[in-house]
Amino acid sequence: MTKNLLAGLLAASLSIPLMPDPGMSWHGGSPPPSRYHHRHHHQNNSGDAWLWGLGGLVLGSAIVATVMQPPARQAVYAEAPPPVYASYPRAYAPAQCRWERYVLDGYGRNVYDRYGQPLKEYTTGPCDYPPSW
Repeated sequence: MTKNLLAGLLAASLSIPLMPDPGMSWHGGSPPPSRYHHRHHHQNNSGDAWLWGLGGLVLGSAIVATVMQPPARQAVYAEAPPPVYASYPRAYAPAQCRWERYVLDGYGRNVYDRYGQPLKEYTTGPCDYPPSW
């Protein structure tokens, strides 16, 4: 209901420049159209119609450009794991392999540390087949 109402109001406000009214003119006070002032009336308001039309075009373009922008991607940051040094002994048997994968959030996106690098998690297991995670 709210979407339909807003869409109707937007369509109505964007259609105003297509139907300029003599009362909307900037030089105001012009006499109402009659058979005596008909030619003079159209000469005064012709510039106003162009201004309303171009104004509606600019406003409509700005609204469409704002609505059509892609949503911003939001990165998820986490604390970096402690550094691993090569001087530590192996934590797994020689017949096993070390498996790694990127950490994903609930939406399937990578989780990043505070430096913008994707986080990885590691596990050990047999080298014949990957772990089930």
